[in-house]
Amino acid sequence: MDPLLPVLLLLSLAAFSAASDEIDGCGGFVEASSGLAKSTRASESKFDYSDITVELCTVDGLMKESTQCAPNGYYFIPVYDKGSFIVRVKGPKGWSWKPETVPVVIDQNGCNGNADINFQFTGFTVSGKIVGAVGGKSCSKDGGPSGVKVELLSDLDELVASALTSSTGGYAFVNIIPGLYRLRASHPDYEIEMTGSSEVDLRFGNAVVDDVFFVSGYNIHGSVVAQGNPILGVHLYLYSNDVKEVPCSQGLTDAPREGALCHAVSGVDGKFSFRSMPCGYWFFCWWTCC
Repeated sequence: MDPLLPVLLLLSLAAFSAASDEIDGCGGFVEASSGLAKSTRASESKFDYSDITVELCTVDGLMKESTQCAPNGYYFIPVYDKGSFIVRVKGPKGWSWKPETVPVVIDQNGCNGNADINFQFTGFTVSGKIVGAVGGKSCSKDGGPSGVKVELLSDLDELVASALTSSTGGYAFVNIIPGLYRLRASHPDYEIEMTGSSEVDLRFGNAVVDDVFFVSGYNIHGSVVAQGNPILGVHLYLYSNDVKEVPCSQGLTDAPREGALCHAVSGVDGKFSFRSMPCGYWFFCWWTCC
């Protein structure tokens, strides 16, 4: 046996070890927050974290490397470059994270000094939509009443979260832990009907609420002025190209043309209103305009 062979083997192993030490990585755990963990019911199975992805990104947000978590939440991303980066966690849409991103520096001391970079997911999203009365084809199928206040209440009637509906009538509450809740909706100008149960039983995941709130109609406001002065007692009549019927039939016998659906009279301030009208295309007439 060549007496130099053991020395060469030792040198080769040392060279391999040195090369391995140059490959740094960022690692840590993804786990449920303590509040989320406490809210999990005993009947629900242990959570599998393998659908969650952790990414290594440039400071500009461009992804360089990514990895999926192990079932227990552990992850490790090998890093071959040194410098400043961002570690970002990505899970199912609607989940809330703390933090969402962590800045890291990879140098001769490893990734942030080889400290664990941990993420917690803290809650889910409860979303839904408020439906509004549709009177004609001119209404958008995806539309809905905007600006309606929707509140999420605990089973003890404590306010948990609130939101205003969007232009499509949608609303969402984020970062909500599992539990039993109740919904409440209000608006200063709308009459809101409840067409189903307002209770929400949020389990371990996002929840989409049924369309349990219905706005029967919207208010049309205006004013009559002449040279900046309000005009009292002007009779106004409401017509539509696509709405055929509304719950407003008084005072229509003197309408300037047939087909009037509603009638209003301006007050001392010149203002008038038509209340609880369904979505549709509307126009006005008064005694001198038709």
